[in-house]
Amino acid sequence: MKKYKLITFAAMLMASFAGAAIAQQSSISSGCPNLRSLKARQVDTTPKTADRIASDKLVAEGQAATRTASAENVAKAISLFEQAVRADPKNAPAYIFLARAHTQSKRYMSVPKKIAEARAWENLSKGRDLEPSNIDGLHLLADQVIANNADYKCAGKILEAALKLDPRNARTNHYLSQLLSGMGKFDLAFQYADKAIAVEYADADTRNMVVVNAGRPRYFAGQYDWVLDHYTKYLEANPNHSLAHFYRSLAFGAKGMFQEALVEAKKSQPTAPNGDAGGIGMLALAYANAGQKEQARELLNELLQRDARGEHVVEYRIAAVYEVLGERDKAFYWLGKDIDDRGGLASWLVWLNYDPVWKEMRKDRRWKDIQKQAGW
Repeated sequence: MKKYKLITFAAMLMASFAGAAIAQQSSISSGCPNLRSLKARQVDTTPKTADRIASDKLVAEGQAATRTASAENVAKAISLFEQAVRADPKNAPAYIFLARAHTQSKRYMSVPKKIAEARAWENLSKGRDLEPSNIDGLHLLADQVIANNADYKCAGKILEAALKLDPRNARTNHYLSQLLSGMGKFDLAFQYADKAIAVEYADADTRNMVVVNAGRPRYFAGQYDWVLDHYTKYLEANPNHSLAHFYRSLAFGAKGMFQEALVEAKKSQPTAPNGDAGGIGMLALAYANAGQKEQARELLNELLQRDARGEHVVEYRIAAVYEVLGERDKAFYWLGKDIDDRGGLASWLVWLNYDPVWKEMRKDRRWKDIQKQAGW
Protein backbone atom coordinates (compact mmCIF):
# COMPACT_ATOMS: atom_id res chain seq x y z
CA MET A 1 0.00 0.00 0.00
CA LYS A 2 2.81 2.44 0.82
CA LYS A 3 4.42 1.89 -2.56
CA TYR A 4 1.12 2.64 -4.30
CA LYS A 5 0.75 5.89 -2.36
CA LEU A 6 4.26 7.01 -3.21
CA ILE A 7 3.81 6.35 -6.91
CA THR A 8 0.49 8.19 -6.81
CA PHE A 9 2.09 11.15 -5.00
CA ALA A 10 4.89 11.36 -7.59
CA ALA A 11 2.32 11.16 -10.40
CA MET A 12 0.35 13.97 -8.77
CA LEU A 13 3.49 16.07 -8.61
CA MET A 14 4.14 15.53 -12.30
CA ALA A 15 0.58 16.34 -13.30
CA SER A 16 0.27 19.33 -10.99
CA PHE A 17 3.58 20.90 -11.94
CA ALA A 18 3.73 20.16 -15.67
CA GLY A 19 2.30 23.58 -16.50
CA ALA A 20 4.39 25.27 -13.82
CA ALA A 21 7.52 23.70 -15.25
CA ILE A 22 7.02 25.43 -18.59
CA ALA A 23 6.19 28.76 -16.98
CA GLN A 24 8.92 28.71 -14.37
CA GLN A 25 11.80 27.69 -16.65
CA SER A 26 11.67 31.12 -18.30
CA SER A 27 11.90 32.83 -14.89
CA ILE A 28 15.27 31.29 -13.98
CA SER A 29 17.64 34.11 -14.85
CA SER A 30 20.79 33.36 -16.82
CA GLY A 31 22.61 36.22 -15.08
CA CYS A 32 24.19 36.26 -11.65
CA PRO A 33 22.07 38.05 -9.02
CA ASN A 34 23.41 41.21 -7.40
CA LEU A 35 23.82 40.40 -3.72
CA ARG A 36 25.90 43.39 -2.62
CA SER A 37 23.01 44.98 -0.75
CA LEU A 38 22.41 41.95 1.47
CA LYS A 39 22.47 42.62 5.18
CA ALA A 40 22.67 40.14 8.03
CA ARG A 41 19.22 39.32 9.37
CA GLN A 42 18.49 40.89 12.73
CA VAL A 43 17.27 38.65 15.50
CA ASP A 44 13.48 38.94 15.66
CA THR A 45 12.40 39.43 19.28
CA THR A 46 8.69 39.64 18.41
CA PRO A 47 6.75 36.83 20.10
CA LYS A 48 5.78 34.10 17.65
CA THR A 49 2.18 33.75 16.65
CA ALA A 50 0.39 30.42 17.07
CA ASP A 51 0.48 30.01 13.27
CA ARG A 52 4.25 30.50 13.17
CA ILE A 53 4.79 28.06 16.02
CA ALA A 54 2.69 25.46 14.20
CA SER A 55 4.52 26.17 10.92
CA ASP A 56 7.96 25.91 12.54
CA LYS A 57 6.98 22.57 14.07
CA LEU A 58 6.02 21.23 10.64
CA VAL A 59 9.31 22.51 9.19
CA ALA A 60 11.26 20.67 11.91
CA GLU A 61 9.33 17.47 11.16
CA GLY A 62 10.06 17.86 7.45
CA GLN A 63 13.77 18.35 8.10
CA ALA A 64 13.82 15.24 10.27
CA ALA A 65 12.11 13.26 7.48
CA THR A 66 14.84 14.12 4.96
CA ARG A 67 17.67 13.29 7.33
CA THR A 68 17.61 9.83 5.73
CA ALA A 69 16.63 10.46 2.14
CA SER A 70 14.29 8.01 0.41
CA ALA A 71 11.22 8.23 -1.83
CA GLU A 72 8.93 7.88 1.17
CA ASN A 73 10.79 10.42 3.28
CA VAL A 74 11.08 13.03 0.53
CA ALA A 75 7.35 12.69 -0.25
CA LYS A 76 6.59 13.06 3.45
CA ALA A 77 8.84 16.12 3.72
CA ILE A 78 7.19 17.83 0.75
CA SER A 79 3.78 17.27 2.34
CA LEU A 80 4.96 18.64 5.70
CA PHE A 81 6.62 21.72 4.19
CA GLU A 82 3.50 22.44 2.12
CA GLN A 83 1.45 22.30 5.31
CA ALA A 84 3.99 24.65 6.91
CA VAL A 85 3.62 27.33 4.23
CA ARG A 86 -0.17 27.05 4.43
CA ALA A 87 -0.02 27.47 8.21
CA ASP A 88 2.12 30.60 7.85
CA PRO A 89 2.60 31.98 4.30
CA LYS A 90 5.30 34.36 5.61
CA ASN A 91 7.58 31.62 6.95
CA ALA A 92 10.61 31.96 4.64
CA PRO A 93 12.47 28.81 5.81
CA ALA A 94 9.35 26.73 5.07
CA TYR A 95 9.49 27.76 1.40
CA ILE A 96 13.25 27.26 1.22
CA PHE A 97 13.18 23.76 2.70
CA LEU A 98 10.22 22.91 0.46
CA ALA A 99 12.32 24.02 -2.50
CA ARG A 100 15.20 21.79 -1.41
CA ALA A 101 12.85 18.83 -1.00
CA HIS A 102 11.66 19.35 -4.56
CA THR A 103 15.26 19.20 -5.79
CA GLN A 104 15.53 15.83 -4.02
CA SER A 105 12.31 14.57 -5.63
CA LYS A 106 14.17 14.26 -8.93
CA ARG A 107 16.53 11.67 -7.50
CA TYR A 108 14.42 9.84 -4.96
CA MET A 109 10.95 10.00 -6.52
CA SER A 110 11.92 9.99 -10.21
CA VAL A 111 10.10 13.29 -10.79
CA PRO A 112 11.22 14.70 -14.18
CA LYS A 113 14.01 17.24 -13.90
CA LYS A 114 12.09 20.20 -15.39
CA ILE A 115 9.16 19.68 -13.06
CA ALA A 116 11.29 19.25 -9.93
CA GLU A 117 13.53 22.22 -10.68
CA ALA A 118 10.65 24.50 -11.68
CA ARG A 119 8.84 23.82 -8.41
CA ALA A 120 12.09 24.23 -6.48
CA TRP A 121 12.76 27.59 -8.11
CA GLU A 122 9.21 28.79 -7.49
CA ASN A 123 9.43 28.11 -3.76
CA LEU A 124 13.01 29.31 -3.42
CA SER A 125 11.98 32.61 -5.00
CA LYS A 126 9.09 32.98 -2.55
CA GLY A 127 11.36 32.23 0.40
CA ARG A 128 14.06 34.65 -0.72
CA ASP A 129 11.51 37.40 -1.38
CA LEU A 130 10.55 37.10 2.28
CA GLU A 131 14.10 36.75 3.62
CA PRO A 132 16.86 37.56 1.08
CA SER A 133 19.67 37.01 3.59
CA ASN A 134 18.59 33.53 4.65
CA ILE A 135 21.76 31.46 4.52
CA ASP A 136 19.99 28.22 3.57
CA GLY A 137 18.31 30.16 0.76
CA LEU A 138 21.68 31.39 -0.51
CA HIS A 139 23.04 27.84 -0.43
CA LEU A 140 20.12 26.65 -2.53
CA LEU A 141 20.45 29.64 -4.87
CA ALA A 142 24.08 28.67 -5.53
CA ASP A 143 22.94 25.10 -6.07
CA GLN A 144 20.30 26.16 -8.60
CA VAL A 145 22.50 28.44 -10.71
CA ILE A 146 24.74 25.42 -11.26
CA ALA A 147 21.84 23.05 -11.93
CA ASN A 148 20.10 25.42 -14.33
CA ASN A 149 22.87 27.55 -15.81
CA ALA A 150 26.11 25.59 -15.14
CA ASP A 151 27.46 28.85 -13.72
CA TYR A 152 30.13 27.82 -11.23
CA LYS A 153 31.58 31.32 -10.92
CA CYS A 154 28.21 32.77 -9.99
CA ALA A 155 27.69 30.01 -7.43
CA GLY A 156 31.04 30.94 -5.91
CA LYS A 157 30.00 34.61 -5.66
CA ILE A 158 26.76 33.63 -3.94
CA LEU A 159 28.63 31.51 -1.38
CA GLU A 160 31.10 34.34 -0.78
CA ALA A 161 28.15 36.66 -0.14
CA ALA A 162 26.78 34.12 2.34
CA LEU A 163 30.15 34.04 4.11
CA LYS A 164 30.12 37.82 4.52
CA LEU A 165 26.81 37.46 6.36
CA ASP A 166 28.04 34.57 8.53
CA PRO A 167 31.79 33.81 8.20
CA ARG A 168 31.56 30.85 10.58
CA ASN A 169 28.80 28.95 8.85
CA ALA A 170 30.21 25.44 8.44
CA ARG A 171 28.08 24.50 5.44
CA THR A 172 28.98 27.67 3.51
CA ASN A 173 32.69 27.07 4.09
CA HIS A 174 32.25 23.43 3.07
CA TYR A 175 30.31 24.15 -0.13
CA LEU A 176 32.82 26.81 -1.17
CA SER A 177 35.69 24.41 -0.51
CA GLN A 178 34.15 21.74 -2.73
CA LEU A 179 33.45 24.23 -5.52
CA LEU A 180 36.92 25.79 -5.43
CA SER A 181 38.55 22.36 -5.59
CA GLY A 182 36.60 21.65 -8.77
CA MET A 183 38.07 24.88 -10.16
CA GLY A 184 41.59 23.79 -9.24
CA LYS A 185 42.00 26.46 -6.53
CA PHE A 186 43.28 23.92 -4.06
CA ASP A 187 45.02 26.09 -1.47
CA LEU A 188 41.86 28.14 -0.98
CA ALA A 189 39.76 24.99 -0.98
CA PHE A 190 41.87 23.50 1.82
CA GLN A 191 41.55 26.70 3.86
CA TYR A 192 37.76 26.72 3.63
CA ALA A 193 37.59 22.98 4.37
CA ASP A 194 39.66 23.54 7.52
CA LYS A 195 37.41 26.43 8.55
CA ALA A 196 34.33 24.25 8.09
CA ILE A 197 35.79 21.54 10.31
CA ALA A 198 36.86 24.09 12.94
CA VAL A 199 33.32 25.39 13.51
CA GLU A 200 32.52 24.07 16.98
CA TYR A 201 28.84 24.98 17.20
CA ALA A 202 27.74 23.18 13.99
CA ASP A 203 25.01 20.60 14.49
CA ALA A 204 25.94 16.91 14.36
CA ASP A 205 24.60 16.33 10.83
CA THR A 206 26.50 19.31 9.44
CA ARG A 207 29.71 18.37 11.21
CA ASN A 208 29.57 14.80 9.94
CA MET A 209 28.89 15.97 6.36
CA VAL A 210 31.85 18.33 6.51
CA VAL A 211 34.29 15.80 7.95
CA VAL A 212 33.26 12.83 5.81
CA ASN A 213 33.64 14.86 2.61
CA ALA A 214 36.85 16.64 3.60
CA GLY A 215 38.90 14.26 1.46
CA ARG A 216 37.37 15.34 -1.84
CA PRO A 217 39.50 18.49 -2.41
CA ARG A 218 42.60 16.49 -1.48
CA TYR A 219 41.58 13.77 -3.94
CA PHE A 220 41.23 16.33 -6.72
CA ALA A 221 44.66 17.73 -5.80
CA GLY A 222 46.25 14.29 -6.08
CA GLN A 223 46.96 14.02 -2.35
CA TYR A 224 45.88 10.38 -2.18
CA ASP A 225 47.89 9.48 0.93
CA TRP A 226 46.20 12.36 2.78
CA VAL A 227 42.84 10.92 1.74
CA LEU A 228 43.74 7.42 2.93
CA ASP A 229 45.04 8.68 6.27
CA HIS A 230 42.02 10.92 6.86
CA TYR A 231 39.54 8.10 6.32
CA THR A 232 41.56 5.59 8.30
CA LYS A 233 41.14 7.91 11.29
CA TYR A 234 37.50 8.57 10.44
CA LEU A 235 36.71 4.85 10.32
CA GLU A 236 38.24 4.33 13.75
CA ALA A 237 35.45 6.52 15.15
CA ASN A 238 32.81 5.54 12.57
CA PRO A 239 33.31 1.86 11.63
CA ASN A 240 31.90 0.61 8.33
CA HIS A 241 30.97 4.06 7.07
CA SER A 242 30.14 3.62 3.38
CA LEU A 243 31.37 7.01 2.17
CA ALA A 244 34.71 6.67 3.97
CA HIS A 245 35.34 3.35 2.20
CA PHE A 246 34.15 4.99 -1.04
CA TYR A 247 36.86 7.66 -0.86
CA ARG A 248 39.51 5.15 0.19
CA SER A 249 38.64 3.01 -2.83
CA LEU A 250 39.00 5.98 -5.16
CA ALA A 251 42.34 6.97 -3.60
CA PHE A 252 43.76 3.44 -3.87
CA GLY A 253 42.54 3.26 -7.47
CA ALA A 254 44.21 6.57 -8.33
CA LYS A 255 47.47 5.18 -6.89
CA GLY A 256 47.16 2.11 -9.12
CA MET A 257 46.55 -0.15 -6.10
CA PHE A 258 43.55 -1.83 -7.68
CA GLN A 259 43.18 -4.84 -5.38
CA GLU A 260 43.15 -2.58 -2.33
CA ALA A 261 40.63 -0.34 -4.09
CA LEU A 262 38.37 -3.33 -4.71
CA VAL A 263 38.52 -4.38 -1.04
CA GLU A 264 37.41 -0.90 0.01
CA ALA A 265 34.69 -0.76 -2.64
CA LYS A 266 33.22 -4.06 -1.41
CA LYS A 267 33.18 -2.71 2.13
CA SER A 268 31.40 0.40 0.88
CA GLN A 269 28.69 -1.64 -0.87
CA PRO A 270 28.17 -4.86 1.11
CA THR A 271 24.65 -5.42 -0.29
CA ALA A 272 25.61 -5.14 -3.98
CA PRO A 273 24.02 -5.37 -6.51
CA ASN A 274 21.46 -3.64 -4.29
CA GLY A 275 22.34 -0.28 -2.85
CA ASP A 276 23.15 3.30 -3.76
CA ALA A 277 23.59 3.83 -7.51
CA GLY A 278 26.73 5.91 -7.10
CA GLY A 279 28.31 3.32 -4.83
CA ILE A 280 27.42 0.47 -7.20
CA GLY A 281 29.04 2.43 -10.02
CA MET A 282 32.16 2.87 -7.92
CA LEU A 283 32.24 -0.89 -7.17
CA ALA A 284 31.87 -1.66 -10.89
CA LEU A 285 34.78 0.71 -11.54
CA ALA A 286 36.91 -1.08 -8.94
CA TYR A 287 36.16 -4.47 -10.52
CA ALA A 288 37.04 -3.11 -13.97
CA ASN A 289 40.34 -1.63 -12.75
CA ALA A 290 41.19 -4.92 -11.02
CA GLY A 291 40.73 -6.80 -14.30
CA GLN A 292 37.50 -8.51 -13.22
CA LYS A 293 35.52 -7.23 -16.17
CA GLU A 294 32.74 -9.80 -16.00
CA GLN A 295 31.82 -8.69 -12.49
CA ALA A 296 32.08 -5.06 -13.59
CA ARG A 297 29.66 -5.65 -16.44
CA GLU A 298 27.19 -7.44 -14.17
CA LEU A 299 26.98 -4.35 -11.96
CA LEU A 300 26.95 -2.07 -14.99
CA ASN A 301 23.98 -4.00 -16.36
CA GLU A 302 22.21 -3.58 -13.02
CA LEU A 303 22.59 0.19 -13.36
CA LEU A 304 21.45 0.16 -17.00
CA GLN A 305 18.34 -1.78 -15.99
CA ARG A 306 17.61 0.78 -13.26
CA ASP A 307 17.97 3.55 -15.81
CA ALA A 308 15.60 1.76 -18.22
CA ARG A 309 13.02 1.57 -15.42
CA GLY A 310 13.31 5.31 -14.86
CA GLU A 311 15.15 4.91 -11.57
CA HIS A 312 17.98 7.15 -10.42
CA VAL A 313 21.48 6.31 -11.63
CA VAL A 314 24.73 8.27 -11.55
CA GLU A 315 25.59 8.80 -15.21
CA TYR A 316 29.04 10.12 -14.30
CA ARG A 317 30.00 6.83 -12.64
CA ILE A 318 28.57 4.78 -15.52
CA ALA A 319 30.72 6.84 -17.88
CA ALA A 320 33.78 6.11 -15.74
CA VAL A 321 33.14 2.36 -15.89
CA TYR A 322 32.84 2.46 -19.66
CA GLU A 323 36.09 4.41 -19.90
CA VAL A 324 37.98 1.80 -17.87
CA LEU A 325 36.37 -0.98 -19.95
CA GLY A 326 37.78 0.68 -23.07
CA GLU A 327 34.44 1.81 -24.50
CA ARG A 328 35.12 5.51 -24.84
CA ASP A 329 32.23 6.37 -27.14
CA LYS A 330 29.83 5.10 -24.48
CA ALA A 331 31.79 6.99 -21.82
CA PHE A 332 31.26 10.23 -23.74
CA TYR A 333 27.59 9.38 -24.25
CA TRP A 334 26.99 8.94 -20.52
CA LEU A 335 28.93 12.09 -19.64
CA GLY A 336 26.61 13.87 -22.07
CA LYS A 337 23.61 12.42 -20.24
CA ASP A 338 25.05 13.62 -16.94
CA ILE A 339 25.38 17.12 -18.39
CA ASP A 340 21.74 17.01 -19.49
CA ASP A 341 20.67 15.90 -16.01
CA ARG A 342 23.22 17.94 -14.05
CA GLY A 343 22.70 18.59 -10.37
CA GLY A 344 23.81 21.59 -8.36
CA LEU A 345 26.59 22.00 -5.80
CA ALA A 346 26.76 18.23 -5.37
CA SER A 347 26.95 17.60 -9.13
CA TRP A 348 29.51 15.04 -10.19
CA LEU A 349 30.47 17.45 -12.97
CA VAL A 350 32.34 19.45 -10.32
CA TRP A 351 34.75 16.49 -10.41
CA LEU A 352 35.27 16.68 -14.17
CA ASN A 353 38.50 18.67 -14.49
CA TYR A 354 40.56 16.91 -11.82
CA ASP A 355 39.20 13.38 -11.43
CA PRO A 356 42.09 11.06 -12.41
CA VAL A 357 39.69 8.59 -14.03
CA TRP A 358 39.63 10.91 -17.09
CA LYS A 359 43.41 11.20 -17.43
CA GLU A 360 43.56 9.46 -20.83
CA MET A 361 40.17 10.67 -21.99
CA ARG A 362 41.30 14.29 -21.68
CA LYS A 363 43.61 13.67 -24.65
CA ASP A 364 40.60 12.93 -26.86
CA ARG A 365 39.60 15.81 -29.18
CA ARG A 366 36.01 15.51 -27.90
CA TRP A 367 37.00 16.39 -24.34
CA LYS A 368 36.95 20.16 -24.83
CA ASP A 369 33.37 19.95 -26.08
CA ILE A 370 32.37 18.01 -22.96
CA GLN A 371 34.04 20.63 -20.74
CA LYS A 372 32.23 23.44 -22.56
CA GLN A 373 28.86 21.71 -22.32
CA ALA A 374 29.45 21.08 -18.62
CA GLY A 375 30.06 24.80 -18.01
CA TRP A 376 33.81 24.69 -17.71
